[in-house]
Amino acid sequence: MSPRTSLAVACLAAAVLGAPGTASAAPPTVTYSLTGVAGDNGWFRSAVTVGWMVNFNGVTPIATSGCEPAVQIAADTTGTTRTCQAQNSDGTTSTSTRLIRIDTTAPTATGAAAARPPDAGQWYRGPIGIGWTGTDATSGVAACTALTYTGPDGPAALSGTCRDNAGNVSAPLPFALSYDATPPSLSAVTAVGGDTVATVRWTAGADATVTVTRAPGAGEQAASVVYHGTGSRIEDHGLRNRVRYVYTVSAADAAGNATSVTVPARTRARLRRPAPGARVVRAPVLRWRTVAGARYYNVQLFRGARKVLSAWPVRARLRVHRTWRYGGVRRRLAPGVYRWYVWPGYGRRAAHRYGALVGTRRFVVVRPGAR
Repeated sequence: MSPRTSLAVACLAAAVLGAPGTASAAPPTVTYSLTGVAGDNGWFRSAVTVGWMVNFNGVTPIATSGCEPAVQIAADTTGTTRTCQAQNSDGTTSTSTRLIRIDTTAPTATGAAAARPPDAGQWYRGPIGIGWTGTDATSGVAACTALTYTGPDGPAALSGTCRDNAGNVSAPLPFALSYDATPPSLSAVTAVGGDTVATVRWTAGADATVTVTRAPGAGEQAASVVYHGTGSRIEDHGLRNRVRYVYTVSAADAAGNATSVTVPARTRARLRRPAPGARVVRAPVLRWRTVAGARYYNVQLFRGARKVLSAWPVRARLRVHRTWRYGGVRRRLAPGVYRWYVWPGYGRRAAHRYGALVGTRRFVVVRPGAR
């Protein structure tokens, strides 16, 4: 073989086998996995295990650092990384994990507050916003319960929670409020005028306090409060006859809800004799106008503040005697100031169905010859 032919064969061999020193380097390949309970916003809500995988690519390994197959991170952290470094005869590879954020601890709901003070006492009577607040040491609070309460009425037991940025939820925190947006019931409101008196009746809810205002009022007042309480009727005394009075009955509950009804009443002279303030020297006959539908009447006689007589005549009159028995005691018509009242009765006496007060008057018993 000639020298030229030998050189050509050598070059071809070099081309096929590769020239010395030109082979590609193959350093290790390093990958990893993160295993744990995934939370919100890239956080973990449990301990995290870092799993390293090293491929030396068929090249002789030399050393590794931090490349254990399972590295556990248990503590809460706002951000940490782990690094694996591997070396073979062709080079070194160093790989770090992404930022690992762990929050395994639920936030704490620390308080709850209403958006405004109660409307009356401890009661709210309209929609009320309520918001909860809390704290979280690691990922921070993302949101807490916020709501608008619109009922039902009554004591309300609410609860709210807070959620952190990792998705952990706090234990519920209770919040109590009293709510009443419903006015009390008020019905059957009537006013009946009598002789210098008006009888006002109503039916109100059990939770209501009633105020009755009369116009015209006492003296020169345009209106006066004549009743405040939890009853169901009032007899308004000391009125002028032949006057139209207007009564406003208002029922209010503890929350400040109120309902009002206005009714008129006209007084008129229904008691005939004795005349108002008459001075008598002998036992008088009490007379009044007949009330339609009444089957009997109840007449009550007081001397000062003490009741001394109660009778049930069927006619619109009653003779007061010089002496009588009442309450097991013998009474007599002694000199003094007396006031009498008349009510109409309906149905059987045992039913105790009485109408509005017919009227009330005062007379004075004097000794014969006294002025």
